[in-house]
Amino acid sequence: MRTATIVSAWITATLVWGCSGGSKESGDLIHKDGGEPPADTSNPATSIFKIFEVPECGLAGYQTVATAGAGKVAFATLADAGKQAPCAIESRPQATARVYDVCLVLPSANGFVGSIVTSQPYEAMMGVGLALDKTGEPVLAYTGGATAALRCGASDMLIASASGGKLGAPQTIAAGSASTGMPADQQANCAAQNVCNQGDATGYYPAIALDPVSGNLGVAFRDLHFGFADTDFNSSDVEFALGPAYSVYTVDVARGGGTYNRLAFSPTGMAAVVHYVDSKPTIWLDWQTAAGWKSQKLFSNKIGEQLGFAISSQGLYALAYFDSTRQTLAYRESADGTTWTIAEDVDRDGVTGNFPSLAFDGQGNPAISYYRCNDYGASSGCSTEKDGLYWARRLNGVWVTRKIVGESGISDGTYTALAFVDGKAVIAFQTATYDPVAATSKVGLSIAKEM
Repeated sequence: MRTATIVSAWITATLVWGCSGGSKESGDLIHKDGGEPPADTSNPATSIFKIFEVPECGLAGYQTVATAGAGKVAFATLADAGKQAPCAIESRPQATARVYDVCLVLPSANGFVGSIVTSQPYEAMMGVGLALDKTGEPVLAYTGGATAALRCGASDMLIASASGGKLGAPQTIAAGSASTGMPADQQANCAAQNVCNQGDATGYYPAIALDPVSGNLGVAFRDLHFGFADTDFNSSDVEFALGPAYSVYTVDVARGGGTYNRLAFSPTGMAAVVHYVDSKPTIWLDWQTAAGWKSQKLFSNKIGEQLGFAISSQGLYALAYFDSTRQTLAYRESADGTTWTIAEDVDRDGVTGNFPSLAFDGQGNPAISYYRCNDYGASSGCSTEKDGLYWARRLNGVWVTRKIVGESGISDGTYTALAFVDGKAVIAFQTATYDPVAATSKVGLSIAKEM
């Protein structure tokens, strides 16, 4: 495992090479692309990030998630296993689905270590969820189980506890589209042929979180009904189930939602789900109140991949997303889930803000990790000379943006996942390099830990 120490004093860069437990330490990656980092008002002295690679996860980093609590942190991510699995279905008897490994990453004596805990066939990447239960043990939410009748790959909503880097016996939360109910104001969406209760392709883009009041886990996921036609995607539901019984309730009915699901609980134990609708580009919020579930649009336009969402211990709801039209990182917040501030730009320096992950620090300040793709106005995609892993934190009402790593020739900073442990930021992200001679790419997972 290679580690890289990044000293962010912004004035000098110290190169230190050494070995520790078989690991290498390399120097300050911030200045390797020739860029000059911005002033850091959050720490006038020095701030140190150490970068750890996690080779055990293979070609990992896709749709990574983080969880933290009680001084613990864990990450989960999908890795392309590089193989196909057969999945005979009614319409395509010789079909196959790509196999993805679910990798769980935990702290180790020398940094972080990953473990492949399960492998599942997916027709397309569909995310993974992770939370710490009330005992502090990681619990994974993932799409598993049998192939649906008309859609290749795993098609059920499963959760399983992990101990010692190994997954326990999974529990099936849902194997079909039927649920116990839905909000009254959305029932008309299901009127056409009872569409919201039909099909067996479910459990996609799972999200899982701990209810701080009951100590139970909740799960949110996308239901694709039969999972093969445009109408399935355009009329998909968002389901929610709370433990220990995990009775499934449809919180967003037949609007095509459920992409990039994020689930959080308020300090009073009220669940909230944010998600994206691809067919009619919209970010929706479905949130629980004393009077039942409510829904509202938070943004209507195309976004980049991934959403950042969290609720602070003080009850502040916060959302981060990449506005694809304006090519900037946007942020909104609400004190109650009902009334939201207008969107504010967190970072407008270039094409920046993709793959956002949002978390609150120990003082209740919102922070966002994200990917900077290129300079402002770039028309040729992302540049490995201009991109990098960034994060922003709001301090005293002002957003302070920071470049964490941006090594020349490497695409680093996609699929970010942010958590705070004992007041320190820990960020997982994907790196990718391309060998033009061999015409091959190398993709991996790294973790930046604030020291």
